[in-house]
Amino acid sequence: MLESLVLRVLRVPPEPSPPAGEAGSLRVFRASPRYLRYRQAGWVLKQLGALVALLFGLFFLEMLAPGLRRQVVPGSMQRAAEVVTWSVEGLVWAFYVVQLPFSYAVMQLDYRLRWYMVTDRSLRVREGILSLREKTMTFANVQQLSVQQGPLQRLLGIADVHLQSAGGGGAGQSANKGEAGLGESPHEARFRGVDNAAQLRDLVRERVRRYRDAGLGDHGDPAPVALHLAASQEPALAAARELLTEVQGLRAALAPSRT
Repeated sequence: MLESLVLRVLRVPPEPSPPAGEAGSLRVFRASPRYLRYRQAGWVLKQLGALVALLFGLFFLEMLAPGLRRQVVPGSMQRAAEVVTWSVEGLVWAFYVVQLPFSYAVMQLDYRLRWYMVTDRSLRVREGILSLREKTMTFANVQQLSVQQGPLQRLLGIADVHLQSAGGGGAGQSANKGEAGLGESPHEARFRGVDNAAQLRDLVRERVRRYRDAGLGDHGDPAPVALHLAASQEPALAAARELLTEVQGLRAALAPSRT
C-alpha cells in the first residue's frame, strides 16, 4: 500500500520501451536480489548514523544547553528559548520517524524498477525513483567495458558492469561515483548489482563486435552520398566499387593466415 502511494506521488513511469534493434534480439536483465540486501545494508547504516546524531543532540539539550542558555540568553527569555529549542528537536525526531518507512519504500522501488535492456544495436538503462535517469547507448559508440566490484559486493557475489562511450573520459574518473548514479557523465552507463556480470559483459562485447563487423548504422541515418551522384560521376563510382570488391577479396584471402 505504501509503495503504491509512493508510485502515485512520484509519478513513476511504467516499463521503458526497448532501445533500437531487432525485436528478437532484446534481452532484459534485472539487478540481483542480493543487490537489494546490499542496498538495505547501506540504508541501515545511514539510519543508524542519523540516530546517533539525534541522540547526541538530545544529550546536548539535556546536559549542556541549560548552562549555555543561562550564560547567553537573558533571564526573561530563557523559558521561551527552552521551548523553541525543544520544539525544534521534536520536529527533527518526528521527521526522522516519518522518513523511515518512506525512504525504505523508495529503496525497495528503486530495486524493483531498475531496468537493463540490450538489443543487437544498443542498450538502455533506467534507474532511480526520486531522480529518474534513463540512458541509451548505441554499440557504435561504446569505447570501454569493464566489471567493477567492491569488497561488500564481492562478499555478496554481485558486481557492476560499467560502459563508457566516446567522450566519456578515463575510466578512473567515474570509478567512485555515488550509488545513486548522480553526477555520472552522460557518456557512461552502469548495470548495477548483477550476479552475472561476466556473462553480461561478454554479451555486450560480442554484440559490439558483431555490430561493428556488420557495419550497421542507426535507423534514420542520412542516405549515403553515392546515391545522389550525378550521371557524369558514374564511371568513377563504378571504379570505386570495383576497387572495394578487390580489397574485400584480398581481405578474405588473408583471413585464414591470421588465424
